[in-house]
Amino acid sequence: MDHAIEEQLGIQNVNILKKGVLDSDEGKLFLKFGEEDLVKGEFESLKAIQASGTIQCPKPFGIVQRNGNFALVTSYIEFQHRKDWAKFGNLLARMHKTNSDLLLALEQRSRLLSFNSEISEDSLHLEQEEGTAKFGFHLPTCCGRIPQENEWTDDWTKFFICHRLKPQLDRLIEEHNVRELIDHSDQLYRKTEKLLNCRQSIQPALVHGDLWGGNWSMCLSGEDTEPIVFDPSSSYSDPEFEFGIMQMFGGWTQYFEEEYDKIMGKSDGRHERVALYELYHNLNHWNHFGGSYRNSSMNLLRRIIG
Repeated sequence: MDHAIEEQLGIQNVNILKKGVLDSDEGKLFLKFGEEDLVKGEFESLKAIQASGTIQCPKPFGIVQRNGNFALVTSYIEFQHRKDWAKFGNLLARMHKTNSDLLLALEQRSRLLSFNSEISEDSLHLEQEEGTAKFGFHLPTCCGRIPQENEWTDDWTKFFICHRLKPQLDRLIEEHNVRELIDHSDQLYRKTEKLLNCRQSIQPALVHGDLWGGNWSMCLSGEDTEPIVFDPSSSYSDPEFEFGIMQMFGGWTQYFEEEYDKIMGKSDGRHERVALYELYHNLNHWNHFGGSYRNSSMNLLRRIIG
C-alpha cells in the first residue's frame, strides 16, 4: 500500500515501519483496512470531528484502494495511558455544542439581515459552516462492521427508531427468529416515543457514535496531554446518544459528568434515555457477536418497557 499512498494521496517518501504503521514526509501514518462503507464512514467522521475544532482526533489523510482492498490513512498517535476524565468531559461537551453554536450564529446573522436592509450578506464577510438542523449524516457509517443508514431526518425520535433501533431488531428477527423480540417490538417503539418526547426540541449534535473506553485515550500536545478520540461512527444525533455505549462498557466518572454538564446541562430522565441508547448498542453487539449479548439485550428491553 505504500506506493498506493504516494500515487493516490500525494504523500511522499512512504516507508513501511511495521504492519499498519508507515513513515512519510507527513510524519508517521497509520493504515486501517476495512470494507468500503467502514473506511469511508470513518474518514468522513474524523473530518467532521477535526472540523469542530474541539477534541483531538487522528488527522485523516484519505482512503487508498488497491486490488479491491480499502484502507484509511491517518496520522499515527502515540498514546499516553493516564486518562483525564474532567478534560475529556469538557472537550466532548464542546464538540456536542458546536452545531448548536453554528445554528445560533446563523439565526443571529439572518435576524441582523432582516432588521437592517442596508447590510448585505456579502458585507458580513462570513466564511463559516452553517450547521445542520436535521439528524443524520451525509453517508452511512459503521458501528462495528454493520452499516448504519443516516438519512437526514427532521425528527430525532423518527431518526432513532427508523435508522438505529428498528434495523437492529429487524436483523435479529430475520436471522434468529427471536420470539420475544417479535412480541415486544411494537411496545418498545411506543415506549421509545414516550421516552424521547421531551427531546423533540433538541438541536442535533455531532457525536462520535462508538465512544466506549477503548476509543479514546490521551496524547501529547506540546508539553501537555490532551484527550483524543478515534474509530468514530459519527452522526448528528441527540448528544445523550453518546452515553449509551459508554454506559455499556464501564460508564464515566463524576469529574467527567460535572465538566460535561457545565457546558451542556442535564435534563430530567437522562438515565432512562441512556438505557434506551444502551439497548441499541447491545442489540448491535448481539448482531455482531451472537447470543452472548442476548441476555443483556433482553434484560434492558424488559426494563425499558416495564
